[in-house]
Amino acid sequence: MHTSFSLFCFVSFCGNRFFKKNPHPTEKERTEIANKLNITINKVKFWFQNRRTQLKSQKERSENVILKQENEQLRLENLAMAEVLKNPLCNKCGAQATIPDGSIHAHKVMIENARLKEEFNHFASQVSQMFGIPLSNKVTIPGDPLNPIMSRSLMDYDIPIQRNEYLVQASRAMEVLLKLGNVNAPLWNRNMEGGGETLNFVEYERAFPPFFGTKPPGFVSEATRARSVVPMTSSTLVEALLNADQWREMFIGMIGSCTTMEVISNGTGGSRNGALQLMKAEIQLISPLVPVRGLKFIRFAKQQAQGQWTVVDLSIDSRIEGHMTRRCPSGCILHDMPNGFTMVTWIEHTEYDEQSVSHQYRQLINSGVGFGAQRWISALLRHCESITAIMSPTLNHHLLQDTKRSLRGLAQRMMSIFCGGVCLTDGQQWDLVADHAPRRPRIMAHNYISGFGEPMGIVTSATYSVWIPTNHQHLFDMLKTKDRCIWDVICHRIAARNMIHLPLGQDETSPNCISILYSNMERTNEDDQVMVLQETISDMTGSLIVYATIDFPTVSVVMNGEDISLVALLPSGLCIVPGYGEDHAGGERGSMVTVGLQLLHPDITTSNMITMETIIMINDLVARTVQGIIEIV
Repeated sequence: MHTSFSLFCFVSFCGNRFFKKNPHPTEKERTEIANKLNITINKVKFWFQNRRTQLKSQKERSENVILKQENEQLRLENLAMAEVLKNPLCNKCGAQATIPDGSIHAHKVMIENARLKEEFNHFASQVSQMFGIPLSNKVTIPGDPLNPIMSRSLMDYDIPIQRNEYLVQASRAMEVLLKLGNVNAPLWNRNMEGGGETLNFVEYERAFPPFFGTKPPGFVSEATRARSVVPMTSSTLVEALLNADQWREMFIGMIGSCTTMEVISNGTGGSRNGALQLMKAEIQLISPLVPVRGLKFIRFAKQQAQGQWTVVDLSIDSRIEGHMTRRCPSGCILHDMPNGFTMVTWIEHTEYDEQSVSHQYRQLINSGVGFGAQRWISALLRHCESITAIMSPTLNHHLLQDTKRSLRGLAQRMMSIFCGGVCLTDGQQWDLVADHAPRRPRIMAHNYISGFGEPMGIVTSATYSVWIPTNHQHLFDMLKTKDRCIWDVICHRIAARNMIHLPLGQDETSPNCISILYSNMERTNEDDQVMVLQETISDMTGSLIVYATIDFPTVSVVMNGEDISLVALLPSGLCIVPGYGEDHAGGERGSMVTVGLQLLHPDITTSNMITMETIIMINDLVARTVQGIIEIV
């Protein structure tokens, strides 16, 4: 016991004091330590030797990790450069170009010369503007005395430098995505929160060099992976992902807005293989407490083999309209299966500023449920099921296909308007009337003046998020089955029973459906009858109940399968997601519910004319809605 205690004292003594000053003690110093701690000189000698060996091993392991990361970085860059050399792009048309015969070294020299020429032209332009001194914009590229023919051909070959840099980045990102898709444990752990898997960042940092370098202060990472089989071919899905309008329609409610800024390459050989484009999008979670993720990114599609595709996204600008988000290599890996099905592996990896997210939503976002892969997979499955429900002659056979298509189109417009009113996306200009506060909703105002598919006048959008101590799927079921007058302060007298019911799943019991509801009260004039259009969706990541009043002529347009683009809608609704309350509500699991109400004020011409009485009325409607939800629970 005495010896063990002395050795413990010795370790503490040397570790904190002597070893730091002198890791190589002399014989005299070792004797002093041994006498002071009442242990043998050999034990002191061996301890110092072991300590030095231990530190050396730690240093070597640390250096090996760094070298491994640097080697991996070089390997990815080499692969990406090889990809560029295989598929150079023409500056004029964006198609694949033909590189003249020659060495890789000569091709690198040609790229460097083109870069220097571009820099010189930029410098000459600046000098001319600042000093009025004209500089020649002609740059002589020295020829190769060993191969003059090659030199002339290389000078005539124009390489778009920035575009090829995009291709280098995209190729590196795809290499990372394929690895993330193929490797399992210990890189991925089962996600107990909302399905799929979460990334083990300790293992990830060992295996992959940082893509964007060190994260800025306050930034955190979230990364998830999910898999599913969808009833769609891989080529059809790739085509939809490369079309901004189809991509947004496929993930309605998740994508606030998106646009293709530039098509760098449409692909090669008449296919989408090698397609590369620059895109901009707003990704949203339906709550005023979660900032919209504004992204500017490149999207790259590549066919790995017959029936196997990969589509990867990568941020090229981390700051758009004040929202700080960086999209690390993310996307999907697609494998065709029999009968027109595809196995989809979806990967989402994002770095974001956590300080901008309300404490009430941080657990949801960090777990990957809010913006993660499972949410994208669930939305994709829901989209495929809705297409099947519309196109199938056996499902919902009591409705004509044109009627089903028109009804779904109107419901999609309603859902998009509702989500845009809560998240302030889709290019609409809203004026702040009252900010979100405890027991008070955020109130925004927008002036609709066209009248084409929009209500005429000032529309207010009131949104409020609150924690409810009930499981989100259970709460969704209760809101659908309980008496509507308890929580719906706007449409409960109208939405009494189904006139039209269109399930968007495999059977009549699907929670995903579109309905037209009407009142039990008889009306003498059908044209005066007001009904409610409603869509409900639900999966493991959250639920939505969105509704809007419509008149009988609108229903006639829908039933006849006519154009619904001019129908004006004022949607309201509820968004329910898994969540914890303020400070996680002591660890109790529940739901975060966002109430969104849109109201028309025809007597008001500008947002400055909204009175305190109007604000009090809106606050009261939201408070009654929240109180009704609490009463149901």
